[in-house]
Amino acid sequence: MKSYSPSYLDRLNNAPQNIARFITRIPEVEISTDRKATIANLLPAHNEVLEQASISPKLLRRAQQVHGARVAMVGDIGSPFPVEGVDGLICSHNADCCLGIYVADCAAVWIYDQVIGTRALVHSGKLGTEHNIVGEALKCMHKFDGSNAENCIAVISPCIRPPHYEIDIASEITEQLIEAGVKAGNVVDAGLDTASDIETFYSYRVEKGNTGRMLALFGRIPH
Repeated sequence: MKSYSPSYLDRLNNAPQNIARFITRIPEVEISTDRKATIANLLPAHNEVLEQASISPKLLRRAQQVHGARVAMVGDIGSPFPVEGVDGLICSHNADCCLGIYVADCAAVWIYDQVIGTRALVHSGKLGTEHNIVGEALKCMHKFDGSNAENCIAVISPCIRPPHYEIDIASEITEQLIEAGVKAGNVVDAGLDTASDIETFYSYRVEKGNTGRMLALFGRIPH
């Protein structure tokens, strides 16, 4: 099975115990316009990736993803159901839980404090980017765990880009991260357009909603 650990995630995965993955298209899984049903179809394959990384699927924490800018702190004690009303998740350095965000043209953004180990994973599409969810996540990381933006690495996943989309959300996210205090050299953009390669990625726009979901994961090898 593929590792789903592309080179743009290397700086995250090179940190002690970090597990960062981006699960792309799984061709053999049936997709439809029903998001819930499609995610259910993808679940066994996604769980296999978790188990391959020595993470129990019961430790996966997800967000409801309502295209807003709210984030939530999660931990090892929690529910398998998505956290309602949020598009971003944060966990402390010693949490064994694994953060998960689904995307199909929107960007997933991994944020990692290299000093204290706080992790965040956010869903930033058109509206999330307009509301600066990455800036909100960094504020919450500082509030909840004392994290400093200047110590953080941020990685922007493959997402839809011009000319397939009228907004360059990856560029806007990069600017927002830097404005929030992340050093420019610590922002990594995958630079890949989901709409230009539907053999590798799912694209909601190109496939007109009849599509699957990629899954971004961010956790640690459990104690």
